[in-house]
Amino acid sequence: MALPDVSLRRPVATAMLYVGIAVLGVVSFLRLPIDLLPDVSFPTLSVWTTYTDAAPGEVERWVTEPIEQSLYSIPGARDITSRSREGQSLVQLQFAWGTDMEFATLHTRERLDNLVETLPQGSERPIILRSDPTSDPIMTLAVSGSDLRTLRDLSEAVFKRRLEQLDGVSLAGIAGGPERELRVVVDPDRVAVHDVSLDDVAAALDLANYNAPGGTIQRGRFEYSLRTLGQFTDVDQLLDVVIHRPADPATGAPVFLRDVAAVKDTIADLETIARFNGEAAIGLQVFKEAGTNTVRVADRVGETIDQLRTEFPGVTIETASSQARFIRNAISNVVSALLFGGVLAFLV
Repeated sequence: MALPDVSLRRPVATAMLYVGIAVLGVVSFLRLPIDLLPDVSFPTLSVWTTYTDAAPGEVERWVTEPIEQSLYSIPGARDITSRSREGQSLVQLQFAWGTDMEFATLHTRERLDNLVETLPQGSERPIILRSDPTSDPIMTLAVSGSDLRTLRDLSEAVFKRRLEQLDGVSLAGIAGGPERELRVVVDPDRVAVHDVSLDDVAAALDLANYNAPGGTIQRGRFEYSLRTLGQFTDVDQLLDVVIHRPADPATGAPVFLRDVAAVKDTIADLETIARFNGEAAIGLQVFKEAGTNTVRVADRVGETIDQLRTEFPGVTIETASSQARFIRNAISNVVSALLFGGVLAFLV
């Protein structure tokens, strides 16, 4: 029996079949994960190492070359390239398409862990970076107002935490704006008079600015953890740090930081500058979790931004860029094309 005959003899069953297919399509469309780029794992790994204040030749000899030699025999590695700059080393590994990058990253980390002890003193621990198109921020927010220093503190203490609490948001990064810095300016003449060195000053500050565990105590059935608070909370505490103590207190007095240096509460050198519509601002970059719907995460971020605007009326929060806009436009074009095609097919 031909299919058209069955459709004509059982119109209700045929209509219900097409209605079921339509409902299934609508439900699948609503639950479909939406992202700007496909989930593609590029077969590339980058090893980034910093060696502060080292010349390119020293970086190449003491950092780049040992890392290259340790990574030559990684399974699946097809090509290794490197670049050495002042204080920076970058080694890139190219693998074949289809390589399991999770295992490749694991092998690379194992080789680097064995190499850490042989790297020169002053170099940082190598960082492995993966090329992932989905690791880009889905939204960039611009926070502007009258006092950028206060806005940066507010962004770190409130805005960043509120955004990271949202379902689907993995990280909120801050860029631009002045950052507070306590700068210790040592007087060479005073250091020479009190017979101390710069190493003594640095070691004393490191030991003083430290929180340490203090054991536990028991009260009945409960056990409480203790810790000693030693981190600085204001500038005067830095000035009271003891740099040197005499072997015999009767023959001399201790040397404090205020005796050999001055502490300036200033702003750190700007490494990044954020501007929105030509004005200085604080940048907030929102990153989503893997496998989540970009549009829905952007909607949650938008609702939170509206709440923050209400709570902080003196602060301006604008959306500088959003992947959700492009995705919505693309989906709208697809839906329009489907509806137009369906109407034409029905008319024909």
